[in-house]
Amino acid sequence: MRVNRLFFLLYEMSLWLLAILATPKMLYYFFIHGKYRHSLWYRLGFKGFEISQEHPLIWIHAVSLGETKAVIALARELKLTYPHHRLLISSVTETGHAEAKRSLPFANYHVYLPFDFYFIIKKIVRKTAPQLVIICESDFWLNFMRLTKQEGAALVLVNGKLSQKSTARFKVFHFFSKKLFSLFDLLCVQNSLYKERFVDIGVQEEKLHVTGNLKLDDEYPQLTKEGVYAWREKLGISPEQPVLTIGSSHYPEEQMLIRMLKELWNQIPDLKAILVPRHPERFKEVVAFLEKERLKWINFTDINRRTGKEQVILIDAMGMLRMCYQLSDIAIVGGSFTLKVGGHNILEPCWYGKPVIFGLSMYSQLELVDLIKQAEAGIQVSEQELQKVLEILLIDSSIREEIGQNGLALVQSLRGSTKRTLQTITDLFQKFKFPSTDTLKA
Repeated sequence: MRVNRLFFLLYEMSLWLLAILATPKMLYYFFIHGKYRHSLWYRLGFKGFEISQEHPLIWIHAVSLGETKAVIALARELKLTYPHHRLLISSVTETGHAEAKRSLPFANYHVYLPFDFYFIIKKIVRKTAPQLVIICESDFWLNFMRLTKQEGAALVLVNGKLSQKSTARFKVFHFFSKKLFSLFDLLCVQNSLYKERFVDIGVQEEKLHVTGNLKLDDEYPQLTKEGVYAWREKLGISPEQPVLTIGSSHYPEEQMLIRMLKELWNQIPDLKAILVPRHPERFKEVVAFLEKERLKWINFTDINRRTGKEQVILIDAMGMLRMCYQLSDIAIVGGSFTLKVGGHNILEPCWYGKPVIFGLSMYSQLELVDLIKQAEAGIQVSEQELQKVLEILLIDSSIREEIGQNGLALVQSLRGSTKRTLQTITDLFQKFKFPSTDTLKA
């Protein structure tokens, strides 16, 4: 008992130390870039949790944009299966929060996850009293998890993943990882490799279920041919003009990619580039770079002032990436040419039959890389190879078509994770004696 108290005290002290160290950086982004201005009061527990306990609550936590997209189909099915439960979606990033409000309008509450300090989380958990807490992928916060469990909630991990680096880290801090993962009642993981890694760090095998990747069940809205034509016209792109979309880019990827494009424009001068930075607070930074490079460019929000001669269209609005992929001939997925990120969802362009190109830094998405390579649905390149590969694809439409169709066939064959995950959660609900649709009707 004393060991437990000491452990939680040390954890709380480490949070305060991290907060002190992070405060200068947070204040810089708060005042200079406007970041955290919307989320800070939620994260301090002052806003967003005015919640009635009249109906039971399901709490889904999806840390950022990718995780939010991953849980859309599952959240919808849970709402249909348990219509008398309220649904709360929490995020950490502002992009994730915006996506949750846009894609999950049927949820009763959209909030930011509070900082994991005991005094904040204790107050929030008592106010919300969740019956089921679902965490997507790998955003683990000890106080949030243990206090929701203490209040009687079932705790579930969905779309679980564990990188080789994280596995090694959890092994080093075995006492912490044992406490953390013992809190879960159920862990739904993406594949058997991740299952083995969870077992390797001490998770009970009977709690683990391989249910697949939820991101493959996300809904991908399709434009008609007329819709594609209309959007290209709106953006000042002629019907035959080649288009390259650079999605989810980070610093310093834009610098490398734009300088590469300046060389490519010598070979293919009518190429139009659509640039979609991952984080909206970086729009001004990207604009400054485009100006420095003396390019012809325009913001999407100013598109009515276009001349049609712009080389780059900067998308400075949320929720447009998939539409941009549909307008494109080729897609580059960012986060893969910088070591600090480790890649994003390279399957997204595949849903639109577009060949996908990505860099060598994909350590966070190794499963997707294997799938893409095996299906010959995309090309992984170094910075030095990128320009040549783009030239080949832009010149030869038959190669683009073949790779794009391989990708479409791949993603269509991989669906079904939502159904498997939902069934596993429903079985758990029955153990906890939570009412489903049928019981409530009876």
